[in-house]
Amino acid sequence: MIGRKRWLYALAFLCLVICPVSGSAQTPKAKIILDTDIGDDIDDAWAMGFVISYTGFAPLGITITHGNTPARARIACKLLHVTHRDDIPVFVGRQTNDKVFPQYSWAEDFMAKRPEKKSAADFIVETVKRYPGEVTLLAVGPLQNIADALRKEPNLSRYVKRVVLMSGCVYGTSYSAGKAIREWNVYQATADAQLVYGAGLPLTIVPLDSTTHVQLSDAERQRIADYHSPLTYALECLYRLWLSGPQQRMTLHDQLAVAEMASPATFFGKQESLPLVVDDEGYTRIDRERGKPVTVCLEPRRDAFMKYYLDELTGQRLGL
Repeated sequence: MIGRKRWLYALAFLCLVICPVSGSAQTPKAKIILDTDIGDDIDDAWAMGFVISYTGFAPLGITITHGNTPARARIACKLLHVTHRDDIPVFVGRQTNDKVFPQYSWAEDFMAKRPEKKSAADFIVETVKRYPGEVTLLAVGPLQNIADALRKEPNLSRYVKRVVLMSGCVYGTSYSAGKAIREWNVYQATADAQLVYGAGLPLTIVPLDSTTHVQLSDAERQRIADYHSPLTYALECLYRLWLSGPQQRMTLHDQLAVAEMASPATFFGKQESLPLVVDDEGYTRIDRERGKPVTVCLEPRRDAFMKYYLDELTGQRLGL
């Protein structure tokens, strides 16, 4: 009888291991919208590569912001197509100029996947209302689309879970000797940034204070190039188009914001809640009277972040 009981216990244990109960379901994937000005600096494409390959994300769409948005959208569409992520739609924001950059040539004749007809701002508003409290906006470019969404829905903060930006400069950069400077994503659309920073959104920023300390080494780039997948091949192609000389190296601005979204607070030694405003010149200022609370990510853990980021890009065969 004792032997039979032991056998039954063993069988029950195997059933629990092989057929777990429904209550032990995996953690739901994070619903996100990536808002990007892909096509100028190279970090946007490499950040998007992480977003579409990371198993913890459920990308609901890619929205394109700033400048020649139709041309930028073709890059995003081609990157999704060659990696077999045509399931992710692309939405175009308002066009603010018609400039062309070298990376645009990678997709200039690409037609296999096209953006949706709905505007980026309409998509953002409709999506966060469809999933109230579940969607994080991850914006790594100038803030026209987020601002336009706020103009359409002033109560956007009621619907979003979180807003993470690569944006701003509070104390200084690795090269500005402790002096704050104007950050590109803010001063390229200053009025839009003022609206976003002042809207009371659940806002987290990864500023130049952190990102300027993290550059891609030659060995790290080679690791990506040596990993033969459609995604890493595309990223290396775009990197070569972006290079202007042999000494140029990518600063991982946008990737740090993506990593903060993927694993909050993991890759920073300090996170401060600061009352911030954007002034009329495009500076991000601490203002105790007028500023809205913003979580600011500081003191990047460079090596831990780079391992995490590169392991993800070389830990899958996206597109095969």
